[in-house]
Amino acid sequence: MSTFNEANMIACIESNLPSGQHFKAGIHAVVKKVKLRRFFSGAIYDPSSNLIQPLPDAPLLYMTKNKEADFDAYMGFSEDYLVIVPCEKERWYYEHVEITDPELAADIMPVATDVESPFNTSDILPVYQLSQVEECNIKKNWIGAYVCEITFGNGDYVKVLLPPLAGLFGGMPRHKTYREAIVKLLTEK
Repeated sequence: MSTFNEANMIACIESNLPSGQHFKAGIHAVVKKVKLRRFFSGAIYDPSSNLIQPLPDAPLLYMTKNKEADFDAYMGFSEDYLVIVPCEKERWYYEHVEITDPELAADIMPVATDVESPFNTSDILPVYQLSQVEECNIKKNWIGAYVCEITFGNGDYVKVLLPPLAGLFGGMPRHKTYREAIVKLLTEK
């Protein structure tokens, strides 16, 4: 599968959109840094299988998923969602801790996800409602790329480079138009 193929990119973004959402724009981007934060109730993390397993009486689980190395991603949006997904399988750094303090757990419980069946940590991806974008700083660098630093309401952070071109041989003919739409969307946030 070619990374610089518009049909592949659209299919990848659409597969990560919630039901009823429709692809509006998307591009090939380069993620420079990402930190995803999640809280899970009734679950434990099994590092040997990389699964988050349900366990009803488990303390609240706090998981971070980090990556500081650059990687290729598709970034796009629909009516209500922003999606940033790796083009290929990536290795991530995980940290987890159980929150046993009852007061802290009670404060966090409203944002925790209930775990009813096992799932792989690779399924934790940066897919957000547009309303979750809390802050977005956009700067243009010397080669004409935009560098966007995005902070989300749940504490996630993504630094992404939106290049001026998308590969050779015209595999992504609407890159410029889509990039302008993404920059406009993020600028309004």
